[in-house]
Amino acid sequence: MSKTKDFLFDICNSAFVSGHEHINGQVLEKHFSELTDGFEKDKLGSYIFTKKGSNDKKIMLAAHIDEIGLMVTDIHDDGFLRFRAIGGINPASLIAQDVVVFAKEKLRGVIGIKPPHITSAAEMKKAVKIDDLFIDIGMSKEKAEKLVTIGDIVTIHREAMSLENNMVTCKALDNRAGVAVMYEAAKELQKISHKSNIYFTATTQEEVGLRGATSSSYKINPDLAIILDVGFGSTPELSSSDTFKMGKGGGICLGANFNPKLTKKLRDVAKQYNYDTQLEIAPSGSGTDAIAVQIAQTGVPCVLVSIPLRYMHTSVEVVSMSDIESIGSLVARFINEIDNSDWEEITCF
Repeated sequence: MSKTKDFLFDICNSAFVSGHEHINGQVLEKHFSELTDGFEKDKLGSYIFTKKGSNDKKIMLAAHIDEIGLMVTDIHDDGFLRFRAIGGINPASLIAQDVVVFAKEKLRGVIGIKPPHITSAAEMKKAVKIDDLFIDIGMSKEKAEKLVTIGDIVTIHREAMSLENNMVTCKALDNRAGVAVMYEAAKELQKISHKSNIYFTATTQEEVGLRGATSSSYKINPDLAIILDVGFGSTPELSSSDTFKMGKGGGICLGANFNPKLTKKLRDVAKQYNYDTQLEIAPSGSGTDAIAVQIAQTGVPCVLVSIPLRYMHTSVEVVSMSDIESIGSLVARFINEIDNSDWEEITCF
């Protein structure tokens, strides 16, 4: 297993639910500390790893570390747990999942549903709602109340695993895939020169409002930013015009969120060094951390590279390791080329 794949599996198998990203921060520190010179957190808990350069320019790489999850709202008389979603979740994707409840101790549970044998035809046609579901931890209310507190977070239990054709699957690849691209870029920057100071930023609370990107970009005050997130990977039921092909490189986004000259430079570098890339169109807003970073301080020139990902916001998301490695290498090469270019020419309108 490659170091980047090992890193990806490590962070995917750890919980970083929005608002609770501090729980497993040591996992990030363990891996990034080998490749960077310093580490700090902002006041919303975003993880900022710094690789020092030889000039005073600052380049921010941003990828959100948080994931969607659940929060306990009530303990039923029979010991079952009611819950609400943290972030955007299709309730149908929760059926028949096993979960981990982060209570006073970690508890295993399952989310069940009424058997089809006693479900009416009318009920079968109805969309599942969060209120229809509950978590069964196999306890009485009396015992559950000793361990579970209202507000405890819950994650789907799903170990990362390899598929064929260099694909991997797990929960939370949105956006651990982007964090893995940062890690790959940090590895590549060990091999090639960079003059700028690089800030590898694992932002928090993206899934609930881009909050970590807002605070961390104000703290760093970068001269430019490279945002890394996921986009919709191709599957049979989706239009090819709305998706990316898997294993064919990252999607470079065009739209109001992104500096056109900097984006052109990224595309030119990809072409010069024969990196596969695809195009993404977001005319008004990208729905990513770029929305927050772009307007930090007096404004930050941004680019976005999207990693193709299938089955977004489910526990079986799929990405290609080839894409992660290719995009990470491209980002490192892009940084090197920026450092050897006229900054004013490529960042100003």
